[in-house]
Amino acid sequence: MAFKVIEYRQLIQILAMFMIVQFFGLLLGVVSLSGATLQTVQSAALFNSYTSLLFYIAYIVAFSLILILLFRMFSTDKLFRILEAFVVFVSSFIVFAVVLSLPQYPYSASLFGLPFGLDAVLAAAAAALLVIAKNKWQRLRNATAMISAAGVGLLFGLTFTFWIALLFMALLAVYDFIAVFITKHMLSLARIAETNNLALLIGVDEVEGLPSKSVNKEVAEAYRKDRKARARFAPIIGERLVPVAARIELGTGDLAMPLMVSVSAAASTFSFTLSLFMVLGSIFGLLLTMFILRRFKRALPAIPPLLLGIMVFLGLYFLIFH
Repeated sequence: MAFKVIEYRQLIQILAMFMIVQFFGLLLGVVSLSGATLQTVQSAALFNSYTSLLFYIAYIVAFSLILILLFRMFSTDKLFRILEAFVVFVSSFIVFAVVLSLPQYPYSASLFGLPFGLDAVLAAAAAALLVIAKNKWQRLRNATAMISAAGVGLLFGLTFTFWIALLFMALLAVYDFIAVFITKHMLSLARIAETNNLALLIGVDEVEGLPSKSVNKEVAEAYRKDRKARARFAPIIGERLVPVAARIELGTGDLAMPLMVSVSAAASTFSFTLSLFMVLGSIFGLLLTMFILRRFKRALPAIPPLLLGIMVFLGLYFLIFH
């Protein structure tokens, strides 16, 4: 029972971070659309055809394969840091640019036609400071990853029409399933991000001392025989407790893709109602992911159940309002 308490606590923290990204990113998206017209938004959408979407999917697959090849050929911390710095800088620049530019240029400054004035310079400086701060204080990983995910979701949400965004997420769900269960290269990328504490994941990782009766007997016996482990943990947790590690993580893509759908819903309908249903659907999908994770205790692709939750609430939306 005690270990289940740890798991539930971690799941609640992951859910809280997920919801912060969804509502914060949607708020940026909705507010940045103020002053725009539906025609302006639709003409600014870069991916509004199925052909362009297929090319983009092919680009993502190719980019993932290139990343894996580079990691295997040049497995150095410097390469990982460069990749992280690039992703964090670009995505957080979007967030800071929107926040800093909204008072003067509501929609055009959000992403399209952003004037490269003082606002852009300040946004770039803030993004660079975030990269530096993350490298100096590794505990900022979750906060940095959340800002990055909000930037990616906002960017994609304003560059995809709603149905194209939904199809894009569906194709990514298939890719996610293949990458986790068949090729398993997504697990390799996740291990790299986890080992190097890259801001490409959010996670909760903790060790807690539990009574030996509440943990697996083999684990308790192994700890009792491990002198080095006891010398390390006993002064902290006492002699009668057994240290138990628990970890749960979620990729930034799993944060950004549901946000993309909700922002694109706002941009395509100029209504907050559909976007709210999409957010609620993604939360339902994450809860479903957590249920499956607790049941099967193995790495899972999160996008398929997230998409399922979104589709369920999309159906509810049409039943209620149409």
